[in-house]
Amino acid sequence: MLRCLSMKELRRILLASAAVVCACGVCGCAVGPNFKRPAPPSAAYAAPPPAVGDQHTVYGGEIAADWYSLFKSEALNRLVQDALQANPDLEAARHNLNAAQFELRAVAGAALPHMELDARAQRGKVNGSLLYEPPQALQVTANQFSLGPSLAYDLDVFGRLRRTIEAQAAQTSGVQRQALNVYVTLIDQVVVTAFSYAATFEQVQVTRRLVEDLQAQYDLTQLLENSGKVVRSETLQAQTQLENTRAGLPALEKQLDVYRNTLCRLTGKPPQPDSIPALALRDFTLPRQLPVSLPSNLVRQRPDILEAEDLLHQASAAIGVAEATRLPSISLSAQYAQQSIQTTDLFSKPGQIWSAGVNLTAPLFEGGTLRAREKEARERFLQADAQYRSTVIEAFVEVANALQALQHDADDYSAHTIALNAAQANRDLARTQFERGRVSELIVLTAEQQFQNAVLGQVQADAQRFADVAELFRALGGGWWNGADPATLPAARTNSTEGQ
Repeated sequence: MLRCLSMKELRRILLASAAVVCACGVCGCAVGPNFKRPAPPSAAYAAPPPAVGDQHTVYGGEIAADWYSLFKSEALNRLVQDALQANPDLEAARHNLNAAQFELRAVAGAALPHMELDARAQRGKVNGSLLYEPPQALQVTANQFSLGPSLAYDLDVFGRLRRTIEAQAAQTSGVQRQALNVYVTLIDQVVVTAFSYAATFEQVQVTRRLVEDLQAQYDLTQLLENSGKVVRSETLQAQTQLENTRAGLPALEKQLDVYRNTLCRLTGKPPQPDSIPALALRDFTLPRQLPVSLPSNLVRQRPDILEAEDLLHQASAAIGVAEATRLPSISLSAQYAQQSIQTTDLFSKPGQIWSAGVNLTAPLFEGGTLRAREKEARERFLQADAQYRSTVIEAFVEVANALQALQHDADDYSAHTIALNAAQANRDLARTQFERGRVSELIVLTAEQQFQNAVLGQVQADAQRFADVAELFRALGGGWWNGADPATLPAARTNSTEGQ
């Protein structure tokens, strides 16, 4: 029914609107600073990549997304996959990311023309004052019907909407980084908890064997005391060692239950008996090659650094929004409708009405509010910049700590290995001498106790090496960027205006 509008009039409206849009497009600009990514730091890590026993680091090496598979454990791989599929925290992060992406779409829609359809039916009375005449000059009571579209379009001359969309895009990207951080942290938690569970299980087994040996030693000491070969104090000493060791067993079993329940929670399951596959330290293989990202790559890979960068970007765009709020706003509006007092006259040429115009609004006096908001935005940007630099430094510290921990772990493991070998040799010697009748059984049991204690120390040192390797992979970003399945955590679809 638009044919009822004069084509000459319609062309005049469209040409005037186009002229205004083109003029604003030529002179329009986005006020505020254009965001630039912080330059990668030139500094190296606090500690150079060390050579750790039979391990060596590959400086600049690439980190696989499934780095946990380097430990060669099918049970561990299955635990990680179960966690990635069923962990509720990761699922919540995915939905939060999806919601942020829809929010970005909603905000971006503000930069497009808005059209509405208005339909009205009303009854009223008017008098002569409507025509600037005495009231009695006109007395009409009638129905009124109208139907037609309206258009509104903010020209965004100074970039307020563009900066708002830019800020929202940075916020959406930050939500994606948060989800990636949940993803990376979840894998690390599963791996480290699995190592702790396996180590604690081994400690429980060793402690139980040690309790059995101490019980045998205590029983032998009692026999020797009854036969007058040892004094009472030796029996009491044997009993003290037995009970102290036995008293530590419940704490280890309690910790084992805690690790088992934690693995259930991480994999999205309620605590259940036998819900976790069998895990043993001997089933894990320590990776021989440890890739170490270059410092310049680290700041482009760690989710927490990227999130801090997005917050900095958002704060930068907020300055532009605050500046644009202090400047005039120009918008186009247009309306066309059919209006009549009878429905039979709708969609007729006499019943048509239309309007078109350019609207300009500008703040004149706001009591200093807008200026204060701009200064606040600049301070928020400086705050975000300081937080970004702090996050980068913290990341470098974590990588340096992980590298240094591997070196210390190697020294600790070597010392425990020497102690274990010595304890084993002492135990074997005691057994040989006992078979030849040169020492008593009490000497054999003491040597066995020392050997079991050395085994406990070796288990702890071994578990620490695995845990610190996992910590290195987490500190380096977890390799999420090399994931083969992009649907694991979909990339945020942002309309970034970086550099514009």
